[in-house]
Amino acid sequence: MINIKFYSLLRMFLKQNEVEINADNISILNLLKNVAEITNKDLLAELIKAGKLISGTIILLNGRNIYHLEKMDTIVSNGDKIDIFPPGGGG
Repeated sequence: MINIKFYSLLRMFLKQNEVEINADNISILNLLKNVAEITNKDLLAELIKAGKLISGTIILLNGRNIYHLEKMDTIVSNGDKIDIFPPGGGG
């Protein structure tokens, strides 16, 4: 199982703190698509614009920012832990 935890406003948007998905060798992008199907929420619209992560979005794979790996093409497998922080708001 891949454990995906959500933080901040994503918890309110998805109405849950975490999801577990049984998948192996799947990209972060496809993982997010699976989460969207499970939650019936358009998670991709909250995190991605023009095919890229919205500035300020942080996705960690086992504590490592995917920005420093293969970004949305980063491969995850059963046993991995994902933490997703939405873009910060302010003003």
